[in-house]
Amino acid sequence: MQKKIRLFFVDDHRMMIDMWSALLGSDARFEVVGYALDGESAIEKIKLSQPQVVLMDITLPGQSGIETTKQIRDQNPGIRVLAVSMHSNTLLIKQMLTNGANGYVSKTSSFEEMSNAIQTVANGQRYISDDIKELITAQMINPELQSAAAKINQLTKREMQIVDMLKEGLSSKEIAERLLISNRTVEVHRYNIFRKLDVTNIVSLIKLVNENRY
Repeated sequence: MQKKIRLFFVDDHRMMIDMWSALLGSDARFEVVGYALDGESAIEKIKLSQPQVVLMDITLPGQSGIETTKQIRDQNPGIRVLAVSMHSNTLLIKQMLTNGANGYVSKTSSFEEMSNAIQTVANGQRYISDDIKELITAQMINPELQSAAAKINQLTKREMQIVDMLKEGLSSKEIAERLLISNRTVEVHRYNIFRKLDVTNIVSLIKLVNENRY
């Protein structure tokens, strides 16, 4: 009798974990051995559960899925990582793959595609879903499609801190107090962020970052 493929989920949306756990866990080919809602706890839990395939989201609180994937693969080269994300930017996809992911599928994939992807990476092969392949081809033809992510990558670490705080709804004064800097310094950072990302208001900023940042 063929051994079940041991699966571990890393996603900050519990609903997604519950859905895929129920679908895949009811299949005789798979066994769900655990989950984590963030990258840091995933590292520790994976050491104990020793899955064969980790299904990894890119966007996680704190440490990103890209960083978490690299750590998992560095510490456990035998564990396979399948990226499962809504991100469609080739820069993020390439970063995920170059940092150790063995495959990439969309969260909207069918059960058949997901199960096929899991089996493929578990067998040591790479799996990229057809829609992602088409997207990569399209963005190679039209590089402007990936310019937004490239702009975000130009932001400094301090500017990204401020972006995250703006997403929380903090005012410039509140950001200044949290970072122990002057209100004027925050305003300068905000100006530079808006200029680099070519946006004119907070709503546009948040939308751009949410759609293109891992």
